[in-house]
Amino acid sequence: MAKEKSSGVRSIFKHKRTFVFIISFLIIYFVSLTSFITKRYSLQAGDIARENIKANKEVIDKAATEAKEKQATEEVELQFNQKPEVKKQALDNSKIFFNKINSLKEAGTSEPEILEIIQAESKISMSEEDFIEVIKLSKEDVKTLQVVTLDTLTKIYEGRIEENKPGDIKSTEEDVVSNINTYNIPKNIKNLGIELITSQIKPNFFYDKEKTEELKKQATKDVVPVIIKKNQMIVKEGEPITQNQLRLLEDLALLNTSSSQWPIYTALAVMIFILLMIQWYYIYRYYREIFKDTSKLLLISLINVLCVIIARSVGIATPFLIPLAMGPMLITILINYKVSMALSIINSILISINIGFNIEVTMIAVLNAVLGSMFMRKMQQRNDIIYSAIYIGIINMVISLSMGVLLSNNIIETLKRTSFMGIATLGSAILTLGLLPLFESTFDIVTTVKLLELSNPNNPLLKKILMETPGTYHHSIMVANLAEMATEEVGGNAILARIAAYYHDAGKTKRPYFFKENQVGNENPHDKITPNLSTLIIISHVKDGLELAKEYNIPKVIQDVIEEHHGNTLVKYFYFTAKNNSEKPEDIKEEDFRYQGPIPKTKESGIIMLADGVEAAVRSIQNPTKGKIEEMVNNIIKDKLNDGQLNDCDLTLKDLELIRKSFLKTLNSIYHQRIEYPSDNTKVIKEK
Repeated sequence: MAKEKSSGVRSIFKHKRTFVFIISFLIIYFVSLTSFITKRYSLQAGDIARENIKANKEVIDKAATEAKEKQATEEVELQFNQKPEVKKQALDNSKIFFNKINSLKEAGTSEPEILEIIQAESKISMSEEDFIEVIKLSKEDVKTLQVVTLDTLTKIYEGRIEENKPGDIKSTEEDVVSNINTYNIPKNIKNLGIELITSQIKPNFFYDKEKTEELKKQATKDVVPVIIKKNQMIVKEGEPITQNQLRLLEDLALLNTSSSQWPIYTALAVMIFILLMIQWYYIYRYYREIFKDTSKLLLISLINVLCVIIARSVGIATPFLIPLAMGPMLITILINYKVSMALSIINSILISINIGFNIEVTMIAVLNAVLGSMFMRKMQQRNDIIYSAIYIGIINMVISLSMGVLLSNNIIETLKRTSFMGIATLGSAILTLGLLPLFESTFDIVTTVKLLELSNPNNPLLKKILMETPGTYHHSIMVANLAEMATEEVGGNAILARIAAYYHDAGKTKRPYFFKENQVGNENPHDKITPNLSTLIIISHVKDGLELAKEYNIPKVIQDVIEEHHGNTLVKYFYFTAKNNSEKPEDIKEEDFRYQGPIPKTKESGIIMLADGVEAAVRSIQNPTKGKIEEMVNNIIKDKLNDGQLNDCDLTLKDLELIRKSFLKTLNSIYHQRIEYPSDNTKVIKEK
């Protein structure tokens, strides 16, 4: 049973990154879900509302939108196409009619025969009496009737006679009568003209169903949907509930009869999952060492979760009080500013989800992701957090005020939100200052602030080094100067190099007088013991320093430097002394005179190893000159490189050249030749 439990624990830690991701996702999801879960009501049309009910999100008012669409389609006029051939046909029929009568009369055809032929062949519909009357007209009267008829037909067909509109036909017939009456002709000709023309009146505009439907569809598309805005009043307390209000509440999923909200829950889960995956992929792709460090992934996830929880909690009152700069500041200080900027921008979207996608706060959150990372990039002391918060707060307030003026004309509300932004930014600084020590100690992260605190001479261990081994303390200061300058040249953590150098020889406080820099006078305790014992004492200062660092709670990164700063180098002096004094030199093993290691694993550790060796070696030079110093520096670096001490610390040959030049520049400024001040010879002459 115990084995099964042990196996289960190992299985979890085998996939601990996955475990951290899942837990982060679930916490953020369920916190965000609370902003989408709303109170539901049991209501019917006609019920009196017991409280005000507002929209929990934006939704389209379908009933109002459909009413607007219906009105728009009704306002679309029916479309008709004109057919010019109707007019042409009427004119042609009339011309043929008159031409036929004239030709038959000229041919001497009898009236009965003309009537028979005209009735049979003519396309004009008139009574037999009207036909007979036309036939009886004189040639001049027929010509007058023809002119009047053709002229009137031309005029009436310039107008619009629509299909299926009896009113248009009637109106046109009235126009015919009016037009005929304008002519100064006999009454019988006027009557014949009216009959002849009205028989030719037909619709010349025909309904175009396809075009009409197309215009109606376009009109429907052009209708702007009626949107119910978030927090807009739907139902007022004390008023009866209408059917339309019920439909709106149904669409807002505020009724117990509403359909499931699973689509919303699923969309939320997908969105959060994708955002977190983007964050983790960014770390995996560009910062693999952070991705492999589960404690740092846990720290980042914890800050993300904390930001979301605070945003959700404070956002209930007002989203403008959310400490948006806290997350970017913490990640910048604890990890680095590039990671902070990328992750915090994505985290702004997670915060936005929890505040109803408030555009103003979301934009300022993105701005704070950039500003928080940028201002905290080179923090030197804890007060910098306050100063940075003041700068960010001023920018936030200016941006908030500007957006408020652009988006609203309520100046009082805008000023209130602006002041909230300033308070929120100061809150970010307070939370950052409060949480920073907790995260530093919990995750054993050495921040710039922590390092600077360790540089205080009143630090117990540093004070111990100063008081008990002043020579070692001075040596450590010199090494720190060399290491800091060189680390800056190769792009390492210069502050870490300086502070680690302060503590790298802490173990010498156990047996201070066995180390040359702490010896007073010419007495050397090594002269009284064997080289093997001397070597053990010298080598043990690494182990002693590591124990002291643990005892005084010095961060792990500095402990690593203490352990690695000699690597597994050979203690040459005592090795060669033992070999020269031995009757059997071949029995002297080099392994017995080497440090235990390990060799340096970081740039800072490797540089401190070089600086330590260079400082001690140059200090031993009698009458140091520029040439002697350069030769000694070259030899030390070459020796460490050939001995394989720099194999694991990512220092390239180009880096070593930059380090060499930096060492020479610093050492030459320390050991420059000083002028000899002249004595006052006049005093001697006077005394004589």
